[in-house]
Amino acid sequence: MRFILDNYDRFAALVEKYVDIPELTTAIVNEFIKKIIVHEADKSSGHRRQTVEIVFNFVGQLELPILTEPITLEAPQKQRKTA
Repeated sequence: MRFILDNYDRFAALVEKYVDIPELTTAIVNEFIKKIIVHEADKSSGHRRQTVEIVFNFVGQLELPILTEPITLEAPQKQRKTA
């Protein structure tokens, strides 16, 4: 039981540290997330489905709702150098 309370206290302190952040940075994400597991895509139904597991620091893996709408990710635009 003490382990759970210690983890809760550590997670609560981390959340409190970032209550009013103006921007989510890589450093902040790294403090919250222990690992991300990306599974191989499944195309057996005719649609491409891919499972992604996120394991948070101090909390572990949370069951998140399954998205019914696809997510489209755009590649970041490269900035062109001007002479």
